[in-house]
Amino acid sequence: MRKKIFFLLLIICTFFISACSNTDNNNEKVTVTFSDAGWDSIKFHNAVAGYIGKHAYNVEQKTIMGSSSIVQAALVRGDIDVNMELWVDNIPSYHKDMKTGKLVNLSTNFDDNKQGFYVPRYIIEGDEDRGIKPLAPNLKTVKDLKKYSHLFKDPENPDKGRIYGAVPGWAIDEIMYKKYKAYGLNKDFIYFRAGSEAASNTAFISAYTKGEPIVGYNYEPTWISGKLDLVLLKDAPYSQEAFEEGLTEARSVPVLVVANKQLLTKAPEFTEFLKHYHTSSALTAEALTYIADNKATYEETAIWFLKKHPELLAKWLPNDKAQLVNDALNEKNTSSSKFLTEFPEQLKIDLTAPIDNFIKYINAKYGQFFNSIKDILTAVILGIENLLNLIPWWVTILLTVLAGKETSGKWRNGVLFGLSLFAIGIFGYWNMMNETLAVVIASVILSLLIGLPLGILVSTNKLAADIMRPLLDAMQTMPTFVYMIPAVMLLGPGKVPAVLATVVYAVVPVIRLTSHGIQQVDQEIVEAAVSFGSSRWQTLFKVQIPQALPTIMAGVNQTMMMAIAMVVTCAMIGANGLGMEVLIAINRTESGRGFIAGISIVIIAIIIDRLTQSIVKNKKE
Repeated sequence: MRKKIFFLLLIICTFFISACSNTDNNNEKVTVTFSDAGWDSIKFHNAVAGYIGKHAYNVEQKTIMGSSSIVQAALVRGDIDVNMELWVDNIPSYHKDMKTGKLVNLSTNFDDNKQGFYVPRYIIEGDEDRGIKPLAPNLKTVKDLKKYSHLFKDPENPDKGRIYGAVPGWAIDEIMYKKYKAYGLNKDFIYFRAGSEAASNTAFISAYTKGEPIVGYNYEPTWISGKLDLVLLKDAPYSQEAFEEGLTEARSVPVLVVANKQLLTKAPEFTEFLKHYHTSSALTAEALTYIADNKATYEETAIWFLKKHPELLAKWLPNDKAQLVNDALNEKNTSSSKFLTEFPEQLKIDLTAPIDNFIKYINAKYGQFFNSIKDILTAVILGIENLLNLIPWWVTILLTVLAGKETSGKWRNGVLFGLSLFAIGIFGYWNMMNETLAVVIASVILSLLIGLPLGILVSTNKLAADIMRPLLDAMQTMPTFVYMIPAVMLLGPGKVPAVLATVVYAVVPVIRLTSHGIQQVDQEIVEAAVSFGSSRWQTLFKVQIPQALPTIMAGVNQTMMMAIAMVVTCAMIGANGLGMEVLIAINRTESGRGFIAGISIVIIAIIIDRLTQSIVKNKKE
């Protein structure tokens, strides 16, 4: 009887909450899909337009995320209705797409932005409050960088400086790379692609926190430009033809609100509002700084922004629609329906600020310590890479053929492996393969050095097992980007944080399977060894580990596979190689390039998997 009453009350509450949450939805809603290319400013403008759409036009907002090229293709197809922030010069296909007649320019969001190579102001002028002296007082232009390569040392190649490029796949990245070569900077600098805007921003924040030199591509408006005091290096006056060769400054790029033509009939009134939508670089930077300083959500920032700038509503909307939005902005909903449908604000606890402050403190206080770790790991990774490059390509293929024959007992398998590696060379990815293998090998070595002892400890110590179990569960389930952020913050983008992130992700199988293999050894065999006078260590190393070796090798195999699986993800924090090729192909929607680079990664994974599995099989026999 009690169960029936409970379920009846549950059904009544569900219907009540549903009814309360839909009291204001009497009119049929129109779903408008926005593009989200990932950066903060487009998310902010989406939030502003979405808030106005919801309260003035009964529009339900939906977003589709992807790189600039991906969401552009979706906009042309009609999967996306509107892009609130389309950077004309960063979309190679823009003019071609407009000629299809499927897209329409609704308005210019802002056109007073800047972009180019930036340095922190303290590099040029110093910072008395932080005790930083001017390091390059005569650094004014991009050409002047040739004199200062020694300031901006590349951690992976200390004989040269490092210039951070734009996000791989952006059209401006090609221009900046041409500039890098046209001005002769390629003689003394490495053009380093951080892999993603987040990694590039983190590099700037990390260097700024430590007061270290950094130079790289950036643009305005971003929260970086609003929060950090950066100086845009001067260049020759803009001209279209010379700019495309990298010989002039960038113009202020028109940032447009572009819609698929279907939006004109789907939501005509909302489209009319978008035709009047216009902000500025300064206004956008102001909002982004608010987000960074207050850890605010995009919707919270949109509400703050609209309250602070009521004049914008008057320009964008008719009086009756502006009044609806103002009513929503000033509404204080404390009704029971709000309480039942949304988690109470009073109960929310902000833990992000203390964590961020802790990472910044560690970065500033112990920056030299982490630099030392980075130098050691960089030397290891580059040592492996140099060794791989030192071996002639035909020797590598021959050794692979012999390894395949030796492990499987069949020449056919060895020859197939060799031909597969030869195919990677034909694709033009041999050097990139070595870069990728260097990161994978370093990650696997570090994983084994950590994982094997921990696996043995877990198998023999119950307390250690109880402590490690939840940690291993967290390492396996936590999104990789979560621990990539502090890794890049402390060590900068590149191969070193890629290796550490890979270790966190890939070390779990070898720990678990080492422990499992040792625990599964027949207890009668262990007791027999003890009865013949074997010590604990003798029993472990001469009986249990040899017996568990097939299972341990299976863990090694899985660790290798998981390390390879991280190749593309690590490219997003600046690890060059085949993963970067896939990332560039994704950003440029170049299917062929992505497919060939992806196939090359698959070939490496299959060869390693088959070799290690054959070893496991031989151990079992």
